[in-house]
Amino acid sequence: MEGKQLSLFSEEPENSENFFERKRDWSASKHRILLKYLQAFCYNLGGDEKYQSEHINYVDAFAGPGKYKKGIGIEDFVNNSNFWTKYQHNFENTDGSPLIALKCANLFGQEKRVNLRCFFVEAEAESNQQLQDNCRDLGKDLFYKVYENQKFEVAFPEVMNDLNSYPTLFFLDTFAVKGVTFGHICEIGNYVRQNKGELFILFHNSAVARHAGQYKTVYDNIKEQKTAETFIENLTKLLGINSDQDWKPKWLELKDQPQQFEKWALEYFKKRMKIEAGFRGATSFEIKESYSDPRPKYSIVVGSNHPKKAFGSFLNDFVWEEERLLFFKDSHTGIKKFLEKEWNSEQQKRLAEIKTQAIKTFGKLNDWISFDDAITHLILEMNDIGRLKRTHYNNDVLDWLYTEQLIEIKNPSKQKKPYTLKSHFRLKK
Repeated sequence: MEGKQLSLFSEEPENSENFFERKRDWSASKHRILLKYLQAFCYNLGGDEKYQSEHINYVDAFAGPGKYKKGIGIEDFVNNSNFWTKYQHNFENTDGSPLIALKCANLFGQEKRVNLRCFFVEAEAESNQQLQDNCRDLGKDLFYKVYENQKFEVAFPEVMNDLNSYPTLFFLDTFAVKGVTFGHICEIGNYVRQNKGELFILFHNSAVARHAGQYKTVYDNIKEQKTAETFIENLTKLLGINSDQDWKPKWLELKDQPQQFEKWALEYFKKRMKIEAGFRGATSFEIKESYSDPRPKYSIVVGSNHPKKAFGSFLNDFVWEEERLLFFKDSHTGIKKFLEKEWNSEQQKRLAEIKTQAIKTFGKLNDWISFDDAITHLILEMNDIGRLKRTHYNNDVLDWLYTEQLIEIKNPSKQKKPYTLKSHFRLKK
């Protein structure tokens, strides 16, 4: 399996005219995360338990034609997955997010677990027609809707009306900073708060910086000013009403410090998602071109009202697995070679930082905490440092705290290892 894995990027820009001619590596990564998360989301919320629903919605707001002419990254994954090989699936490398969702809906329907209802918005007329054609045969006996070609902001009221108060996963795969406003995010947040669900939205770091870079205190001429005002307006719509009062002075402060403004803007965006859009948690993870690239291609921001489950359990390991794929490199034989030395070095660096921060974090807690909750707590607290897999937090961080006699166990067992994930501990004073 490792010889076939894919690094995450090619050199083609995201908004190139032939975007759907060939799926790039980073799109494959995004689609693998979507596939894994759709399964986890539907298995968690779909069913006949009191907290579950018979119906789940999936909204794809910038759906494209639904598939690529050439594709990569999906078939190897599902064919080598302990989970997906249990199914008679027909996932293909060329699948875009709409076809991935419909194929999931078909599998979940076969096992009578949940009815996954799919809603697709695509503004460009030709792509919209292709989307309808690509969904037609696959969508037989499934609930799905392709809206007439129109911008997301135009379709948005109809989309929200069609959701019927079922739990919904919103996937806003935008370009640059246009297409979605903070007002839309607030409405989605209100819906999720009432009906359960999550929001995934792409935050294009470099595009945010480019738009902010149009702002000046003085312009050379009126034409330059008018052009700048359009960029400024688009960025302000994304970051929120009156956000220009915050981001304009911050841009002037940080513009000569590479990437600092876009990092500030990302944290600002997530903070407003929690305060104004009503999400209990908002996290982000970077999609990079290579493991050594200091600047991500973009960040995927996730808003949830159940961040412990969404971020601490599901997303953490999914993203960790994708980060690991960055450490595969083409060899002279044409086979992907795993850069084990570089990967281990990165993991050890993260581990050292997390150990230091873990002592500080647990030192602030006044009560006992279970080992399982402690892992989630660390994941949520230390997103900026980088991730470890959940099992590594347990084996390499919490076990180390115990071995170094830095923690005390509540009611330890008499087994060789005196605690489990359900056991409680606290840092020694």
